[in-house]
Amino acid sequence: MNLQHLKIGYCPYSKDLSGPGDRRRFLYFAKTTRMNFEIADPEKYYDIVLLTSHSNLSKWLSYKKKNPSTKFIFEMIDSLIFSSDIFRDLFKGVGRLILGKESKLNFNYKNPVIRWLKIADLVICSSLRLKNIIEEINVNVVISLDYLEGEVRSTKKNFEIGGKMKLAWEGQSVVLDNLLSYKNVFKEINSFCELHIITDPTYGKFGGLIKVPTSKLLAKLPIDIIFHEWKMYNNYEILSNCDCGIIPIDKENKMAWHKPANKLISFWLSGTPTIVSNTPAYTDLMDRSGHPLYAKDSNEWISLIKYIRDLSTEERRSLAEHNLQYALKNYSDAILTKNWENIFLEITEKDGKISMMYP
Repeated sequence: MNLQHLKIGYCPYSKDLSGPGDRRRFLYFAKTTRMNFEIADPEKYYDIVLLTSHSNLSKWLSYKKKNPSTKFIFEMIDSLIFSSDIFRDLFKGVGRLILGKESKLNFNYKNPVIRWLKIADLVICSSLRLKNIIEEINVNVVISLDYLEGEVRSTKKNFEIGGKMKLAWEGQSVVLDNLLSYKNVFKEINSFCELHIITDPTYGKFGGLIKVPTSKLLAKLPIDIIFHEWKMYNNYEILSNCDCGIIPIDKENKMAWHKPANKLISFWLSGTPTIVSNTPAYTDLMDRSGHPLYAKDSNEWISLIKYIRDLSTEERRSLAEHNLQYALKNYSDAILTKNWENIFLEITEKDGKISMMYP
């Protein structure tokens, strides 16, 4: 595939290109394949623009009207189209304008998102559930997950449990509040478990306008907590030294509930046995792997934690090795690069008419 004759613009998730949406997705692909591109400038012409959902969508709508021949790949990997509530939608719409993330006021911040889902030449999403919904308004939809193989540099070696069982949660502090819905689980297992939290020392409220110490939220959880500050590459060393990963999601948080399976895949790549909430993406992935360790309620969470605890050392090792090999077989860097190559092949050679689905 030779795209060197095309001018490609990319709209990043973060200004310094350090955010996970940048380093784990297109930028990784472009670096791997040595693809020529530049950070998209609305004052310039491009043959193809890869527009991310965090971009100034209103400004690029105006660009599209002036440059109808430019092809747009719209990447919406978050569950932005699922309803939260009208006040939150209004706050996000106004907040994005105040913070300079949008050039026009959208009383419902989803409006420009839905508009781009309709007019994009190709849409990239991150789960089968999202794909099925988006296809109702745009048939050109593909699934693409994150590059994770290169970030996970530590693999679990010791599967013995000594003393309290070490549970591990890793992620951005802004989603830590999902844990608050599981206070009764933590209270029940506190006698034989401790919780290792790998995240940022502060979290943002009201769209990041206010920073709050993460310790204030963690103090509300009735379990012994060991805090680890999130640092690139060190996270998986900490994770792989724990006995079991957990990914509990609050079902009332619809955006979180419909997120993709990236975090579970990263836990598997670290060789860590993992228990998750029964979200659509996690349920689908675990069912296909053959080891469905997902819980629908507090009783199932407690039961599964005890199940992992009571396995023999070799049984835990076998479970972890099975999921590690499944992740490598289906979500390796090489497979994800092939997906990205197919995306650009389709939009350039078939005028954006997608005929296949990616795993």
